[in-house]
Amino acid sequence: MDMDADLEVGSGFMLGDLISFKGLIHFTIGFSLTLSLMNEFSLLSAAIGVVTGIIFVLVLYFIYKFLFKNLQQSVKYTHEINDMEGEVYFWDEKTKIGEVFLTLEGRPVTVTLKCPENVSFQKGQKIKVSGTRKSVYPTDYIV
Repeated sequence: MDMDADLEVGSGFMLGDLISFKGLIHFTIGFSLTLSLMNEFSLLSAAIGVVTGIIFVLVLYFIYKFLFKNLQQSVKYTHEINDMEGEVYFWDEKTKIGEVFLTLEGRPVTVTLKCPENVSFQKGQKIKVSGTRKSVYPTDYIV
């Protein structure tokens, strides 16, 4: 017996999204707001409070779902570095290995700098580098 099943994660309605601490708080706000505005407690006011609480839970659930879907950001990670300007953070003259500050995905990161040539770098010196996220080599020296 052969069976194919497609499952799309994150798109369906989950009962656990409504029956949670957040859902309970929203229900309580809607229920208590209705009872406090009606001035007296009766079976009718309790029923209206329950309906209002359920409406609060559903409306706020769809607002959260809408905001989560539309405000979600995706980050594209840079794997290859080509002629990117960086600042030397550390340089060891003996091993010819150091670290350079680069801005990747909008944030500063340090990447290992390797140089086979006999050059010397100073801390804070601007250089252009190429390579990968793990290791780069200098391509141009900016004065």
